[in-house]
Amino acid sequence: MRLKFWRRDRFEPDFEEFERLLIAAVGGREHGPIQVAHDFRGLFLENPDMGKRVLFMLLKWCGEFDAAPPESNDDLQRWAGKREVAARIKTALYADLTSPDL
Repeated sequence: MRLKFWRRDRFEPDFEEFERLLIAAVGGREHGPIQVAHDFRGLFLENPDMGKRVLFMLLKWCGEFDAAPPESNDDLQRWAGKREVAARIKTALYADLTSPDL
């Protein structure tokens, strides 16, 4: 199955096919905030040790543990975008599912 997302003639990932199959797998629909929170919690809490490792890597890739923001304006904007993704991940994990604001 791993080779399904690889272009056989060039031995490189086929990102377009991966995205097409991913969108088809979820039916192209968006989930509401409560379903997203349930999905994230289920994913990370089903196997707590692996969930911690995966969550740490996602947040690290999002610049969550960077010592200081970058100095250049372009790098700062990219860093801020990554931090926004980290904030969304944490919001999905920490959201109060009983809150009417979801």
